[in-house]
Amino acid sequence: MTGNLRHIALDWLLRIQQRPEDAALRSELAAWLASDANHVEAYRKAERVWRLTGMAQSAATEAPADVAPPVTAIPLAARPLRSRRRRWPALLAGSLAACMVVFIAPDAYLSYHSDYRTGLGEQRSIELDDGSRIRLDSQSAIAVEFDGNRREVRLLSGQAFFEVAPDKSRPFTVDADQLQITVTGTAFNVAIRPGKLAVAVQHGSVRVAQGDSLIAESLQSGQRLRWRSDDEVSLDKLPVSQIAAWQHGKLVARDARIADVLDELRPHLPGTLVLRNETLGEKRITGVYDLNDPDAALRAVVQPYQGRVSTWTGWLRIVEDQP
Repeated sequence: MTGNLRHIALDWLLRIQQRPEDAALRSELAAWLASDANHVEAYRKAERVWRLTGMAQSAATEAPADVAPPVTAIPLAARPLRSRRRRWPALLAGSLAACMVVFIAPDAYLSYHSDYRTGLGEQRSIELDDGSRIRLDSQSAIAVEFDGNRREVRLLSGQAFFEVAPDKSRPFTVDADQLQITVTGTAFNVAIRPGKLAVAVQHGSVRVAQGDSLIAESLQSGQRLRWRSDDEVSLDKLPVSQIAAWQHGKLVARDARIADVLDELRPHLPGTLVLRNETLGEKRITGVYDLNDPDAALRAVVQPYQGRVSTWTGWLRIVEDQP
């Protein structure tokens, strides 16, 4: 099934959802479905995508996702008119609310709270008043708070590489999620990902704490600390050359879970990336991937385990096992 056919099927579904009472449109769709069995399969998969992304809560209970619709009937459009009229405003409101939460609310929060941020595919270097330098990765944001007694940076999203100018009288602190990383002069990387955080030291040392609880007194050059929201902490070592490889457009995976690698790719891809198969996500890979072509990197990550990537309208990517 070609990507173009998938896009056409999703377009049909969107048009039907927007105009559920348009009899002429339903007839046109019926004719399109009847003209080719591949059209039926494409439309069925479009419905599954619709449900997967939470856009059809009211429809999801009415048609089995794995049953292809008969070509003489139009899915989601054969309900009583009064029922459709009641549900369509609710569906539309739910969809708009989801879009507000996913796209507008986080963007507004970062715009209000951040001093520096980057967009999709953008990197940015910042030199602070004390001579320290920060490089932001794609879709990352920080807030800076300096005064005579403190140097504090809050990593609000994404990841950043810090090169801290020495100043023993004013320790440099990075607040990231629930952790605080403190240094006087060093270079290190901090990455926030969903439900987890990683700190890797290129040279020097850092202290990592969670509130009043000390996690690492002295994280040294080449060491990486990984923390999860359930307070799981692990420590490993990396070649210094691999720390913050994203600055050179590379993603380095060393016996890493596919699910974790996808988390690293998400900030470099537009829209939403969905992993449908947890078993695939637990598989492990080792490799170096090109962040300048994140779609090719995504395909390369899942290919060793026969995973596939389906792309819908450029804003939704679904990773799943081959059928």
